Amino acid sequence: MSSQGSNKAIVFALAGNLLIAIIKYIVAFITGSAAMLAESIHSTADTFNQVLLLIGHKNAKKSPSEMHSFGYANEVFFWSLMVAVLLFFVGALFSIYEGVHKLFHPEELKNIYWIFAVLISSLLIEAKSFQVAYGEFRKTTKLPFFKAVQASTRVSLIVVVLEDSAAMAGLTLVIISTLLAWLVNPVFDALGSIAVGILLLAVSILLIAEVKNLIVGESMPRERRQLMRNVIHTFKQIRRINRMQTMVMGDSSYLVLLSVDVEDEMKGSAVEDMIEQLKLTLKKEIRDIGTIYIEIQDSVRNQKV
Repeated sequence: MSSQGSNKAIVFALAGNLLIAIIKYIVAFITGSAAMLAESIHSTADTFNQVLLLIGHKNAKKSPSEMHSFGYANEVFFWSLMVAVLLFFVGALFSIYEGVHKLFHPEELKNIYWIFAVLISSLLIEAKSFQVAYGEFRKTTKLPFFKAVQASTRVSLIVVVLEDSAAMAGLTLVIISTLLAWLVNPVFDALGSIAVGILLLAVSILLIAEVKNLIVGESMPRERRQLMRNVIHTFKQIRRINRMQTMVMGDSSYLVLLSVDVEDEMKGSAVEDMIEQLKLTLKKEIRDIGTIYIEIQDSVRNQKV
């Protein structure tokens, strides 16, 4: 899948969060609710989140330069890390702070019907954004969800899917806690805010760990590396694989470095033809492969040719 799928999910998430923020600002103005104003700021931060991801995608498309000969594809990892650190942690800590503050200074909820209207409409909008992002994400893998998140290199989609998942779960928690605060005790409002903060904190830690692996240079999943070996072994002129190294480059491709031994009697032109055919076959079988470098060695003298 190209970056168009990721951009589609990001744009839907941006539009959804912007719409939610506008609704919350309007209701905050009508009701004068400080809590709703805080929620408005939170949704504004989520909108800014998507802007950062779009910046990352745009910068990742810049052409290679003298100082960056492999291009700028990995910039998308940097901006995704900024999202995880600045926005998820800020959102998590802000929610926990608000919850602790309300725990010691509980307030009776006012304009409860407006609050429920905002929460339910926000949940519906987030659900639509999640449907789009999850649909694009599922086009890339058939693995179970958490294994797919760990295996995927399409970090922008991961960010949007996890953010929308956390938003839906958080809104559900807030609806339940608000209902209990209204019917039972205002303290449930504080507990709901703390629960949302803990949820966001868990998601941020998961996302940071995943982006860290990609920035460091995560290798291709074991199953695809084995598929590469199987493809290479179909070329009878190759006697042995000396070295195979892979590293993620950007949102959807891998750099592959191979060193192989070939038959001693092969001529230079035959070796070149075989290598080109090997590259084409590998890219056909594993579409995530971007650039391939293949080092050929003489199997007897073990020297480069």
